[in-house]
Amino acid sequence: MSEIEERLLPDLVIVNGKVLTVDKDFTVAEALAVKDGRIVAVGSNEEIRRLIGPRTEVIDAEGRTVMPGLIDSHLHMLSTGLSLSMIDCRTPPCMSISDIVEAVRRRAEEAEPGEWILGRGWDQSKLLEKRFPTRWDLDEGAPDNPVYLTRTCGHIVVVNSKALELAGITRDTPQPEGGTIVKDERGEPTGLLLESPAFSLVSKLIPPPSFEEKVKAIKVASKSFSEVGLTGVIEPGLSPEDMRAYQRALEEGGLTVRVNMMLRAPARVKSLGECFEEIRKFPFYTGFGNEMLRVGGLKISIDGGVGGRTALLREPYANDPENRGILTVPEERLRALVEFANEEGWQVGVHCAGGRAIDITLRAFEAADRKRSIKGRRFTIIHAYLPSEENFEQCKRMGVVVASQPSFLYNLGDSFYENLGPERAFYAKPHRDWIDHGIVVAAGTDSPVTPYHPFTSLWAAVARRTEVEGRRLGEEQRVTREEAIRMYTINSAYLSFEEDLKGSLEPGKLADIIILDRDILTCPEDEIKEIKVLRTILGGRTVYKA
Repeated sequence: MSEIEERLLPDLVIVNGKVLTVDKDFTVAEALAVKDGRIVAVGSNEEIRRLIGPRTEVIDAEGRTVMPGLIDSHLHMLSTGLSLSMIDCRTPPCMSISDIVEAVRRRAEEAEPGEWILGRGWDQSKLLEKRFPTRWDLDEGAPDNPVYLTRTCGHIVVVNSKALELAGITRDTPQPEGGTIVKDERGEPTGLLLESPAFSLVSKLIPPPSFEEKVKAIKVASKSFSEVGLTGVIEPGLSPEDMRAYQRALEEGGLTVRVNMMLRAPARVKSLGECFEEIRKFPFYTGFGNEMLRVGGLKISIDGGVGGRTALLREPYANDPENRGILTVPEERLRALVEFANEEGWQVGVHCAGGRAIDITLRAFEAADRKRSIKGRRFTIIHAYLPSEENFEQCKRMGVVVASQPSFLYNLGDSFYENLGPERAFYAKPHRDWIDHGIVVAAGTDSPVTPYHPFTSLWAAVARRTEVEGRRLGEEQRVTREEAIRMYTINSAYLSFEEDLKGSLEPGKLADIIILDRDILTCPEDEIKEIKVLRTILGGRTVYKA
């Protein structure tokens, strides 16, 4: 064999596998070959073995499932990394408000005087007391240190009296536009702050993480993601400095996940002119970058979540006739932002959880479309719990795509049932209907809102069961295993215009590959969420091995 011939041989082959290509026919093969970080051949063991050269690395999959690396279509990677150093307020480990208070007390004992105590993940629907924590609860654990604990959804915060004092929030503080300072029957703030316009009154006082801390958080999250089979994420709502931190992490060899970075729209600055100027002075727009880091769309958020009753609904919340949620950005401002972004060449993604928020978002998309067609631009509705038949028709007509989080059905589904009532809860996140209407829907977790483990979310799209009560939320909206896999691979790639680059195991595409400990297509349904990744390969290079 000549030196030239040898250089043409694969760097890596995987044989004896059940290779789920996720091509248009969902072809299952036995083996594949990789050269220079890309797949060069997929076929039978006999076909691929013929390509092996003296320097080719050979992985024997021993009959295990081989599939494309998973891509989370909506995951706050930086925030996930930062949250790992905060108090974990999830249930478990915190089964009650008393447990949260005790965790705050332990952290306060270690803290410096005046140091902020931060936590994330509580969900009142899972706590023993079945109520929201308050300032007075937190005062018991830390009377002298300011405390700031974010609900799992990220749209509600509870703070203690010290934090309210530092922020100057009293019974006389007016309600901010697009947010709520919750007050008791005497008019006293309870410590609960709903949506960013309210909790930013406090959060602006918290020392932000340094650039170096952001870089470290990205590296920590990247390592964790590789261990569970994530090879790509769409990271929504970053600042320019956040994006530079990703670049530094890549330069230092600490990024093992491909990241499509969405710029956070400054939707609440004083004037639209200032908002437009902030966006315009950003030096790039959708599509700039390389195979590891790419600038994605512009991220806008206009409502909250169902768990905290801040998602903007068409009808009131169950047993709460005066509450339909919160619109955090006025419709006129949203429309102006979307039209501006469209003219400037940006893809747009809007957090619109409730049905009325979806209606408002799609009206804004239609207004932009009349001035410059958005067909093919893959404008995205994010979360989109309760679409209507008209919404399906609008999305189909404009080519709008959906970033959904099946994990919400599992981790947050019991609060959906309580807050929406059975009928709406059963229909929430109707993946079957999205698919049957020919609309591309991609999967994710919105971590740290729900844990980033992808197989739990993939399973939830198939099973639609809740974590605590085990309720089945909408039998008719279940999807097949093959469809759920597409939602986590090729569909997520489609959302970022990268379906020709990744998301399936086909010649010419990036060799982003995972090997599983069991057969995802045939194992018992509930075992899907227990799947472990034995090896993660990014661009032909192993970045995690169990």
